[in-house]
Amino acid sequence: MIHKDDAKGTLTRDAAALAIYYHGKEIPGWLPISHMVDLAARLLGADVHKTGEIGSTRGGAWRGYLRNAARGGTQSALFIARNPAEVRAFLELPDFRTPKRLRALWIIDSFRTEDLLSARLMSQFDVVAYCQAYDSACYTALVRDRALLLPWGTDALGLGSAAATRPYDVMRLGRQPVAWDNDDHTHRLCAARNLTFHGRPPYIAFVEMQRSLVQDWYGKAKFIIAHSNLAAPAPYTHKTKEYITARWTDALAAGVVVAGVQPRRDLDLLNWPEATLDFAEVDLEHNLDQLQDAAADWTPKVALRNHLGALERLDWRWRFKALCDRLDISAPALEADLSALRARCDDLRAQLGNAALNRG
Repeated sequence: MIHKDDAKGTLTRDAAALAIYYHGKEIPGWLPISHMVDLAARLLGADVHKTGEIGSTRGGAWRGYLRNAARGGTQSALFIARNPAEVRAFLELPDFRTPKRLRALWIIDSFRTEDLLSARLMSQFDVVAYCQAYDSACYTALVRDRALLLPWGTDALGLGSAAATRPYDVMRLGRQPVAWDNDDHTHRLCAARNLTFHGRPPYIAFVEMQRSLVQDWYGKAKFIIAHSNLAAPAPYTHKTKEYITARWTDALAAGVVVAGVQPRRDLDLLNWPEATLDFAEVDLEHNLDQLQDAAADWTPKVALRNHLGALERLDWRWRFKALCDRLDISAPALEADLSALRARCDDLRAQLGNAALNRG
């Protein structure tokens, strides 16, 4: 809140109730999380500190490792790490020692449990949020009742779509196994089945990329191809654990069905009909036959149901609400958006004439 200091005749700004520290750089692969951070800042009234370029001192590191940071004041802090290994960098920040009411940690690639810090170092945080439900036992054992499940999400309210007009039956999205990686070859095979196909969307200016991908590209497709990291591995993916990412959540926000060899271990949030089209294996010809049958059955109600499912289950605002409740933070802008989100869900349910997808 901005107000006038009558004694000095100057304008001052009240300190935000929450400070967000994000240890990530602006790179395309992490754009959805950068968008989430900006959304959280707006809805929670938070100040944002991008820490990826901030250095640290050896003395600061030792203090972070050997004694607890001070509690106190009125401001809480949320530290968002791309993976567990980055948590150590937060402990080395000079500002980490500044007294805080509460400190929360949110690890995005939390499935990399082999890189978690010790319980002693993790004791610096009052809340430790993680994204994969199958790791609940691990995080509970490490931080006990300070663990909080905040799964991957999407900006379904702000960027999502239930558009009925979809010019592309099939769109390729990101990393693919070898059989699906040649867009020209896939285009020819799709054309032989009367399927319209679009390859990898073109590179877009970074500041516009997230909005453009979800609204201008995903929203034009009926099916998007995204395979499990075990079916389509890469040097940067985990070798043994499957997980969903924004390729699933953003696509569903845009009303699209996600087709591919699915990461079955991490699909507990996508448990409504037509969220995914699962392939038993990677076999381009057989996969396209399956898509041909599914496309023949597709109707605009599929997009409505997927957009509704994303609003009800996957929107980042539900994650922010759970975090605010745990930290006892008031966020009027978030509550206003949640009211708009609920109204949007009611409207979609009315269009579908089916209340079976009510949020639990």
